[in-house]
Amino acid sequence: MKWKQVYAHICFISLLCLIIFLVPLRAAAVDLPKSDSKAVVFVLDASNSMNSNDRSRLAIDSIAQLIYSLPSNYSVGVVAYNTDVVAASGMADSDGRDSIMEVANAVRYTGYTNAGAGLARVIELLDTVEASQKTVVMLSDGEIVMQNDAATAASSGQFQNAVTSAKESGTVIHVIGLGSDMENTANTIFSASAETGGSNYHAPRAEDIQQAVDAILLEQLNVKKTTAAVVDTDGGTEDLDITIPSANASTVRILFISDSPIRNLVADFNAGSVRQVSGTHYTLLELARPTAENVHVRFQGEAGSQVNVDVITEYSVVMVPQVTYKDVEPEDTEAASYDRTAQISLAFYDAENPERQVLTDAAFEGRSISGTAGGQAWTGALLSGSVTLPPVSGLTEDRTEQITVSFDNLETNVIAQQPLTISLEGAPALPEATDYRPAIIGGAVGALLVILLAVYLAAGRSRKKPRSIPDPTPPAPSKYSYTGRLNLYITRTKSGRDVPPLTYDLFRIPGGKILSLQEILDGCNVTEHLEGADKIFFKAGANRCLVLSNDSDCTIMQNREILMKGRSYLIGIDTKVDITFEDEISEMALQYRQVRPNELRSYARV
Repeated sequence: MKWKQVYAHICFISLLCLIIFLVPLRAAAVDLPKSDSKAVVFVLDASNSMNSNDRSRLAIDSIAQLIYSLPSNYSVGVVAYNTDVVAASGMADSDGRDSIMEVANAVRYTGYTNAGAGLARVIELLDTVEASQKTVVMLSDGEIVMQNDAATAASSGQFQNAVTSAKESGTVIHVIGLGSDMENTANTIFSASAETGGSNYHAPRAEDIQQAVDAILLEQLNVKKTTAAVVDTDGGTEDLDITIPSANASTVRILFISDSPIRNLVADFNAGSVRQVSGTHYTLLELARPTAENVHVRFQGEAGSQVNVDVITEYSVVMVPQVTYKDVEPEDTEAASYDRTAQISLAFYDAENPERQVLTDAAFEGRSISGTAGGQAWTGALLSGSVTLPPVSGLTEDRTEQITVSFDNLETNVIAQQPLTISLEGAPALPEATDYRPAIIGGAVGALLVILLAVYLAAGRSRKKPRSIPDPTPPAPSKYSYTGRLNLYITRTKSGRDVPPLTYDLFRIPGGKILSLQEILDGCNVTEHLEGADKIFFKAGANRCLVLSNDSDCTIMQNREILMKGRSYLIGIDTKVDITFEDEISEMALQYRQVRPNELRSYARV
């Protein structure tokens, strides 16, 4: 009856070839327009009254601190107005911020307060860029006032029209009111924030503008920064070691803020490049791709002053998805396809160096990030720089999935192109059952069985059947020596990866040692897991043969005969053994070959 077992095995293997249970896929992202860009315009009241309220021009310093603190995906601009618009520049990317500050530094406080013309110019600047988020930061010390009532009314009307345009386009306006005249929240200027969903801030003195700017950065723009130090200066030289909280950042900005000038700042660091910008009450160090986690600085501050040191880190990343599938047979007997579930994971790589994975530091390990997948919210933990999303079930047909990621829970600024679109493959169809009822099919099957039987019987007469010898499992050590080698051909794997032909020299192994097939695969550096390989054993046999002992549920065949579980068999020179492993997918062939004497002599000399 063994021919029936052989035939059943052939049919079973053929059926497996039609079914794929797990298919790892590295899904490719569809090229999309950048949606991670943002825009901010600082609009400044430069009327004559600012000479009283901002005699030290601290508003200009605050503009600089805001602009230089923003991550690289922000485009920035500045507008200043008095009787008319006296300065307008933008929208500049991160490399053009110095030019924006040149315009801001040239502003002089004079004339009336034409906020309508100023805000209208801001809207024009913002219309020139595409950004997912547009923000206006407006600083004023009073109401709209022009040279006469008609001009004041015209400016007020223009102001309201600009506010309406901002609201319709989703632009948010935050207002900083400077001085005592701006304590009244009914001031026309404050209506800009009220109508666009922005916030109001009151700075009684010019020194308080910085607090309002910090609040806008942290609370409204969600810019992440950490406080590295607070230094009380005595007029002498201060030495400070600043630790960068995470490695492999794209950009690190170190911001020194004081109520008095910071002088003679010198820094020791390792980075691709550096830029230093200084104002009356601030100094900024911008390090591109720092390679060390420590920066040593020396500076001088006035006696009695306090210097705050903030660190702003930034990562520019590419999100790389990976999708694996799990297919199971459905309970519904009428179903046409498998029940397929997709498991999506995301890894994060440096945008400029795609070979380098980021967000792998201990500071990020286990931190939660969130987002949406197919419109549904998800939350996951960062583990070794990757996050796994909830499984996607019910994949009956091919479809695309849009994924967004929020990094708000991380204490760093992450820039990533979003949304990410990936392709998911629908479930494969169930194999159709063979219909044996039609006579023509029945006849063909019968004829095929007769042919297979004839071939099997003919081959059985001419071949040498494997000899079975009783042996315990695992087998006892052998008294013989190994003399040959094994050629291994892994023809199919569960993962689908190709494995080149391998050779394992048995003659190098001590004679009494018992080898498992798993040890042989490990010796050949095979990383693919082949289920049951650890329960197939070899030992040296008489007359230069091998003894194969099978204690696995693998299907093992020699000369078309199945080698049964719990038995041992002699494997002669040039004998080929075929193995289908316990996962019923992975397959390999073994061939036992004799080693020529000159090869043994060469090995001995080595």
